Amino acid sequence: MPPEASHAVENSPSSKDDDVVPLDNSTKDTPPENINAEFEEEVEYVDIDPEALSLEDQASCLSSWFLFYLTPLLKLGATKILDSKDVGPPSKCDRAKSCYDSVNALWVKEVERTREVNAAKRTKHEEALAKCGDDAKKIAKLGSFTPAPPNLAKVLWCAFGKWKIIWAMALYVLSSLLQFLPVLILNDLVKYFEMGSPPNYKALLFHPWGDVVGLLVFPLLVALLQTRSQVIFNHCAIFIRTSVSNLLFSKALTISAAGRAQTSTGQVVNMMSNDTTQLQRFLQFVGFTLVAPIQIIIALVLIYGQVGNATWVGVGFMFCLIPINGVVFSSVSKQRRKVLKYSDARVKMVNEVLAGIRIIKFYAWEKPFGKELNRLRDKELKALTNLAYTSAIGFSLIMLSAPIINPILVFLVYINTESVTLDAATAFTTIALFNIMRFPFAFLPMGFLQYVQSKIALKRLSRYLELSELTEYVMPNSPPSMGSNSDDGAALTIEGDDKKSDFAIVLDGASFSWVDPDATPVETKPQKPKRMSRKERRASMKKAALEKQKEEDTKAGGMSSHPSNASLNRAESLASLGVSIRTIDSEEENTREARIALRNIACSIERGSLVAVVGSVGSGKSSFLSAVLGEMESIDGSKVYMPPKDGEEHNENLVSYCSQSPWVVNDTLRGNILFGRPYVKERYDEVVEACALLDDLAVLPAGDKTEIGERGINLSGGQKARIALARAMYSQETQLMLLDDPLSAVDAHVGEHLFKHAITGEISSGATRVLVTHHVHFLPRCDKVIMLEKGEVKHTGSYQELIARGVDFAGAVDVSKTAEDSEAGDKDTEKKDDSVEVEKSEKSTDATKKEGEKLKTAGEKLVKDEELMEGAVEGSMYTHYAKAGGGFAFVSV
Repeated sequence: MPPEASHAVENSPSSKDDDVVPLDNSTKDTPPENINAEFEEEVEYVDIDPEALSLEDQASCLSSWFLFYLTPLLKLGATKILDSKDVGPPSKCDRAKSCYDSVNALWVKEVERTREVNAAKRTKHEEALAKCGDDAKKIAKLGSFTPAPPNLAKVLWCAFGKWKIIWAMALYVLSSLLQFLPVLILNDLVKYFEMGSPPNYKALLFHPWGDVVGLLVFPLLVALLQTRSQVIFNHCAIFIRTSVSNLLFSKALTISAAGRAQTSTGQVVNMMSNDTTQLQRFLQFVGFTLVAPIQIIIALVLIYGQVGNATWVGVGFMFCLIPINGVVFSSVSKQRRKVLKYSDARVKMVNEVLAGIRIIKFYAWEKPFGKELNRLRDKELKALTNLAYTSAIGFSLIMLSAPIINPILVFLVYINTESVTLDAATAFTTIALFNIMRFPFAFLPMGFLQYVQSKIALKRLSRYLELSELTEYVMPNSPPSMGSNSDDGAALTIEGDDKKSDFAIVLDGASFSWVDPDATPVETKPQKPKRMSRKERRASMKKAALEKQKEEDTKAGGMSSHPSNASLNRAESLASLGVSIRTIDSEEENTREARIALRNIACSIERGSLVAVVGSVGSGKSSFLSAVLGEMESIDGSKVYMPPKDGEEHNENLVSYCSQSPWVVNDTLRGNILFGRPYVKERYDEVVEACALLDDLAVLPAGDKTEIGERGINLSGGQKARIALARAMYSQETQLMLLDDPLSAVDAHVGEHLFKHAITGEISSGATRVLVTHHVHFLPRCDKVIMLEKGEVKHTGSYQELIARGVDFAGAVDVSKTAEDSEAGDKDTEKKDDSVEVEKSEKSTDATKKEGEKLKTAGEKLVKDEELMEGAVEGSMYTHYAKAGGGFAFVSV
């Protein structure tokens, strides 16, 4: 269930409101209620009209074939720099929604079909194994069952339309056949002029002037057919890249925790950019690749008609290139995999560095992380260099030179073996035919290279798309029966309500896990041991000898039965980070029950109520909210029921989620709150005031127009928490709010304001609120309290009922007075510091106010726009490019 407020886990430590943004003295005198008076511009989000037609869709059949619809656009481009409004909307067949819908529907069917086929094959394999009995040889011969993956290429082929691709191929084949007609006409005309206009001469096209006209018409017809074919192939390339990118994005939203553990962010980024580009490039070369063998065969047949047996010398020369091609393609495939491996590692490292840049700056770790990044970049660059050299030598030097060497060899053999002299018609025709062969020879290896890279890309994409997904267990209806397994013996309802209470969330004995406990572990191929060099073998033997000597010394000292201090320190340090060390005795951690995060959750939350979820650290509070969102693995068919209101339909967009780690994007503060929704001034002002953001707007340089840096780098932890809460509160249609401890990152008085005006205020009236909190003083003001312990509902009821039962909240909530006193002391210190700053600001001069105005202007734009150069490319840029390419080597090439 996608909530309105998306969430992400931040690696930087959360801070409180004392990490304030530098004070801007120019805005100190502005009253809080008028802080947005000068920023009333509405945020514009440009949407494409789904009914709008592109230039190509509006064009007639004749205009589509001859590309006449591009003429006005090209004329406009000669007078000004084109923008998106000039180009217009994309073609309907290229739009993301239509591409994704068609591919996703076929992909779901293909996955289901493959699953059924694999199940049938698995059954046959098991039956065959059963027949083998204890015969080890037969069992080894059968081997283990390997399921077949879904055919992504077939899905993409059928989704775009196989007849479209066949039509494009037919056009290209026809154009390649027509390319030989001008050569035959040239041979006919040369013979005509050599014979001196014989009276019985029969021209190829009935008359010599017909041949001349054919020399003009056939190249134009070839260009027309090839252009139309390339338009279709380009549409197919865009279709495939768009649809695959959307499939990856959709998969990233629905992938389970177990599936996410089998991949990394770097791999996903590479697949979105690299692998989809490889597929797009292959489709741009597929026409040349398919037609190249036909053109080569026809050219050789025609050359044989001109020079006879001398043609076989050229054929033999091409057969000699086959093993070279095999070596080249094998090397390219291996080097391509190596490049992808280093590229994945580099992207992953860059993402981790950017995510934790604040910590890196705090501890001055720039140099070590920079060295590690440079090491990965050097490896990737070395692999790319080797790949480029292999491609250049294997393709450019060998393949492109073959059509030049071939005619030389053929003419040498023809002159020395044939009794007929080499005339002009034979020479010109043979050279023209070899010139036709140059392009197939050039594009055939490129097509094979792209085929190899696309095959690798398809395997990576299919492997990622096959990863396990979350099953949909959130049901938009009422449960078939109500029950309860809690110690209170009753479902969670509001006092005084009868059995007809209107519930917003119902869980009846539900269990959930982050990882499917019944899933089989992923089988990985055993890696071949890497062959070590002589130096590495010596170092390994020396290290083994030292370890053996240490063991003997330890046994001699009588400490063999005790762990070393180093291992104890390591265990303590890992335990402090929440990492458990698995030992041989802790076998129960591998059991199915140990993987379940929530067990037998039985509760029902009434619509419009405020329910607090409390518990000790690790008791499953955040997992409870994630289970309601549908982001966990359902155990034994457990369901979460969300019945809609009477007379209303279920709407998934009526859920707002505020994560424990606040999430902000690189946008203005207002943009972070609106998050693409329309700006309603009255509602916006109410939310800003309820979430205690007015004072922050007075401090920020440009009010709510201040641009927020990546991951909220220019905001404190409390500011980010309140912005995330405001985002969740903004929509008036929200019926369910899931708030994961939003009060932990703010001070006590700010938390009181948020609870009074936001969580229980008018802006959230009528909505069902589930609040995870550690603050005991808020519990009496909640309708009900759910207390979790070790993933189970320990107690439910109102705060007064739980106190009357003698429920001990120690450990589940923060009841320490010491922490409050220390916070109060910190606040007094902050107030003193603030008073000093206010006194200083009152004594500020006019120069300081001018600096404040500059800060306000600068705050509106934190990230600079990318520079755009217009006009012709300067000569210095070509010189710089030549120097980077090797100077003399660049000029020689």
